[in-house]
Amino acid sequence: MKLILMTFILCCFNFGPLWAQNTVSGTVTDEGSIPLPGVSIVVKGTFTGTSTDIGGNYTIDVAKNETLVFSYLGFTAQEILIGEKTNLVVVLQEDFTKLEEVVVIGYGTQRKSDLTGSISSVSSDELTVRPVQSVGQALQGQATGVQVRTNSAAPGGGTSIVIRGQNSVNSGSSPLYVVDGIPLDNIDNISVGDIESIEVLKDASSTAIYGSRGANGVILMTSKKGKVGKPKISYSTRFTVENIGTDLNLMNANEFATFFTDWEIAGGTDPSEVFYNGSSITQPSPSSLGEGTDWFDEITRTGYVQSHQINISGGTENSRTSVSLNYLDHQGIIKGGDYKRYGVRLANQMDITPWLTTGVNVYLTHENTNDSGENTSGEGGGGTINQAIKMSPALPVYNEDGTYTANNLPGAQGIENPLATVNELTNGARNWDVLGNFNVTVKPFKNFSFKTSFGGDFNNYKQGTYNPTTTITGGLVNGRASIVNRNTSHFVTENIFSYNNVFNDKHRLDVVAGTTYEEQSYESVSVSATNFFTDAFEYNNINAASEFGTPYSSKNKWQLLSYLGRVNYSMDGKYLVSVSARYDGSSRFGDGNKWGFFPAASGAWVVSNEDFMENTKDVVNRLKLRVGWGKTGNQNIGLQKSLAVFGLANYPVGTAIESGVSATRLANSDLRWETTKSINIGLDAKLFKRVDLTIDYYEKTTTDLLLSVSLIETSGFSSALLNTGELQNKGFEISANTSIVDNDNFKASIKTDLFLNKNEIVSLVGDATQTWKIGESLGVQRGYFSDGIIQNQEELDAYSDSDGNPINGLSVGDERAVDMNEDGVIDGDDLGIIFDPNPDFSYAVSANFSYKRLSLDLSFYGVQGNEIYNGTSSYLEGTKIIRTNLSTKLIDNTWTPSNPTAKYPRLTGETEFSKQRLRVEDGSYLRLQNIRLGYTLPKFGVFENASLYFSAQNVFTITKYSGFDPDVNSTPGNNTFGVDRNSYPNPRSFTVGFQVNF
Repeated sequence: MKLILMTFILCCFNFGPLWAQNTVSGTVTDEGSIPLPGVSIVVKGTFTGTSTDIGGNYTIDVAKNETLVFSYLGFTAQEILIGEKTNLVVVLQEDFTKLEEVVVIGYGTQRKSDLTGSISSVSSDELTVRPVQSVGQALQGQATGVQVRTNSAAPGGGTSIVIRGQNSVNSGSSPLYVVDGIPLDNIDNISVGDIESIEVLKDASSTAIYGSRGANGVILMTSKKGKVGKPKISYSTRFTVENIGTDLNLMNANEFATFFTDWEIAGGTDPSEVFYNGSSITQPSPSSLGEGTDWFDEITRTGYVQSHQINISGGTENSRTSVSLNYLDHQGIIKGGDYKRYGVRLANQMDITPWLTTGVNVYLTHENTNDSGENTSGEGGGGTINQAIKMSPALPVYNEDGTYTANNLPGAQGIENPLATVNELTNGARNWDVLGNFNVTVKPFKNFSFKTSFGGDFNNYKQGTYNPTTTITGGLVNGRASIVNRNTSHFVTENIFSYNNVFNDKHRLDVVAGTTYEEQSYESVSVSATNFFTDAFEYNNINAASEFGTPYSSKNKWQLLSYLGRVNYSMDGKYLVSVSARYDGSSRFGDGNKWGFFPAASGAWVVSNEDFMENTKDVVNRLKLRVGWGKTGNQNIGLQKSLAVFGLANYPVGTAIESGVSATRLANSDLRWETTKSINIGLDAKLFKRVDLTIDYYEKTTTDLLLSVSLIETSGFSSALLNTGELQNKGFEISANTSIVDNDNFKASIKTDLFLNKNEIVSLVGDATQTWKIGESLGVQRGYFSDGIIQNQEELDAYSDSDGNPINGLSVGDERAVDMNEDGVIDGDDLGIIFDPNPDFSYAVSANFSYKRLSLDLSFYGVQGNEIYNGTSSYLEGTKIIRTNLSTKLIDNTWTPSNPTAKYPRLTGETEFSKQRLRVEDGSYLRLQNIRLGYTLPKFGVFENASLYFSAQNVFTITKYSGFDPDVNSTPGNNTFGVDRNSYPNPRSFTVGFQVNF
C-alpha cells in the first residue's frame, strides 16, 4: 500500500526534463521600477523554479528552449521563451481583477466586493494563531455572530457552535458543515493545519441554497490545494504543557471532620456517635487529621500536547498536488485520559485538456481516545471528577491491605474511589474516518462549465469499556464489560452547471443550476456482560462472561434529493442582485410534506462607486449597503418520526392472557420541517484607508417547531410529535478591523467584534409549556426566588399560612422562598425565571503587532449577562444532608443567632429553593485567550523562512463564577446549555512552536 501511494505521489509531481542548463539572472519590478520580492519564477511544465529576493533579483538554470513563467499576487503573469538570453529584466503589470478577494459560497465562489449576503471569512493564518486541537476551538472569537461553547476540555472533547442564536426546541441548532463539498455533522477530527479558509454563511439569503439544512447557518471549509511551482515543504510542530488554572477550594480532612461533627450534633446526634469517616473503627480526632487526602491532586497531573504537521505542495500548470500528514498527541490533566489523532490528506487537480479538469480530495483520519471516566458528568456518583470532588478527605487512598478505600458515609457508598477509576477502568474508543470526493469539470463552451462530483464520508467507531473487580462498579458484579460498534456511510453526488460572463464591461452575470443527492446509512450494535472469572481479558473476550445484558442493534437510512439554482448580477459594480432557490425532498418527513421550496433574494448598493461620492474617497474608501431575505429549513429530527410504531403487548381473552401487537406511537403524515424566515440589513465600509467596518441587523422567525403535544386519553396515545410553535431571534453584529500603523518595520492592527442576540418564544403549545412560556428566551429555567434567611421567631410567625403554621415547616435559620401568589403555600405556582443562559452580548478583541522580525498577538474573548447553572455547588455548598466533601465557603458562614449575616442557612436547614439559589451564578467573563510572541528567522540555505513562537492559552479570566471555567456546556445537543455538572477543567497552557518552509 505504501509503495502504491508513493508511486501515485511521484506521478503527480512531474520533475521535468534534466538536459543541459544555462544560467539566467535579472530583476523583476513593477511599472514604477520598484523591485518585487517573492515573485515566483518557474520553468513552464516543470517544478524547477526560484523566487526573487528582497531586491527583486533572481538567478535560475534553464534550457534555451524552455519558457519561464513569472507570477506574483495582484499582477498579470508573464511567460518568456529564454532562447539565448542570459540577463532578463521583467516588468509586471498590475491585474486589478486578481486583486479582488474571492470567497467561497454555496456551490461556487464570488468576488467579495459582489457579496450581497452576510458572510464571515476566516483565513488559515487566523485559524492557526492559537495552538488549539480542533477547528471549533479555533473559530471561537474569529467570526461575529458565531458562539462556540466548550462541551468538554478533555482530550478529544468537542465544541458546540451556534450561529445567531438558538433556532429550535427539539431539532438542534448546530450549523451545517461542508468540507470540500461534503456535508458533515462534525468537524472536530479535522486538523486545523489542513484548512485553507473558512466561510461562515449567516443569513438566509446565503444559506437558502442549502435548503432544508440551512436554518442554523452553514460553515464552509476549504482544504489546502496544490499550487503551481516547485515542491514546497512546510513543517510545523508544537509542544504544550497544561495545568489547572483554578481551584474549587475544598475542605481538607481537619476542616471536613470538624464541620461534619458540628452538623451531626446540630441534627441531634450524640457526639460519641459521630463517625465522619463512616465507621467507628480507627476514627481519630478531627484535629489530628491534618490535610488528609487531596483527591483532586491524586487524579491530576501536568498534561501535554504535541503536534506535528507536514504539508507538501507543488505542480505544473497541468497538475497540482498537495499532500499532508498530521499527528496529534494529547495527554490530559486527568490521569488515564489521552487522545491521539493521525491524519493523511491528498488533493490533486489535473487539467487534462483546456476543457477537461479532474480533481480528487481524500482525507483519512484515525483517532484513539482513552477516557478514565472524566467525561461522565452528572450529580450522581459517576465521573472521575465528580468522585474526586465528593470523596471524603478524611479517607486515605488505600486500605491497610492495599485495596482501594470507599466512601462509607450514609447514602454515599456508591461514590467510587477516583484513583481506582483512573488506574483500573478501561474505556477506549477507536475511530476511523475516510472523507473524500472525486470531481470532473467540463467546459464545452466559452463561459460555460459543468461539474459532476462523487464523494462521501465513511466512519467506523468502536468503544470498549471494562470495570474490573478492583472497582466498586465491577466488584459488585465480578467485572462489567460493554462494546459498541457503529458504522456510518454518507454518499453525496452533485451535478452543477455554471455560466459566467461580463457584457460590455458593465454587466456581470453568474448563473448556477444543478442537482444533488445524498444518502446516509447507519448501523449500530452493542452488547454488555457481567460476571467474568478473570479481569485479564477486559472487554476483548466478552464470551468469558456468564451473564449478558440485552443486546441492542439498529439500522436506518435517509435520503435527500435536491434541485437548486442561483443568479448573481452586478451592474457597473454599483448595483448587485442575487436570487436563489432550492427544492428539497427528504425521506424524514410525512408523505404529504416530503418536499419543500426554499427561496431567497438579496441586493446591495455600492454607494462609494457613485459619482457623487468621488470627493469623499479619502474618507469613505468603500461603502456598501446590503439587504436580504430568505427561507430555510431544519430537517434534523429522528428518522421515521412520521410513521406509526407498533410493539408487543398482552391482552386478556376470556380468562387467558394472549400476546399481540399494539400501536405505541401515532402516525403523522403531515410532519414537516421547521421553517425559518429571516431578513438581514447590512453595511460594509472602509474608512480612511485603515478601518474595515461591517454592521448587520437581522431578524429570524422559526415556525412549525417540532414539539411533543399531549393527547386526550381516549386517543389511546399519551402524546404526538406535531409542527406547532414559533421562535424569534433578533440581533446586531458589529465588526471593525483597524490598521493603526503599517510601514516596512512596524505594523499594528486591532480587530473588535460585538454580537447581540435576543431570543424570544412567540408561540408555544404542548409539553414544552411546562418549561418555557411565551415571551421568554429558550434555555431559561424556573425556580424559587429567595426571600432571605428567617432571623427570629417574629419573622417565622410572619412567614405562616392562614392557620398560623410555618410555610413548608420551616424554622428560624432556614431560607424562605417568595410566596409569589401569596396563597400561604410554596408550590409550582411560585416558580419564576432564576436562570437564563443567554448572554446580553459577546465580544472579541484581537491585537497584532510586528516589528521587523518580531510579532506579538493578543486575543481576548468575553461574554456578558449570561447565567450558569452550577450543578456542582448543590452538594459542595449543601447544609441539610452531608454525604460528600464540601466547599471551604461554608466554614464560619452558616447561620447561627450570633452569625445572622451568614450566606448559608443553619446546619441541617437547607431547603430545595436555597439549593436552587446557590446553583445559579453570574457567568459573565472576560478572558485573555491567547498571547503569542513570535520571531521569523532570516532566509538561509534551502529554508525559505522559519519561525519560532511562544504562546500562552487561557492566561487569565475575569469572572465571578466559582466553578472551574465559565466557558462550559455539560449538556450539548439540546437547549439546556450553560449547565456545569463537574465539567472537565479548561486548563491553562504554555506552548513552544516551530515552523519552517523549504
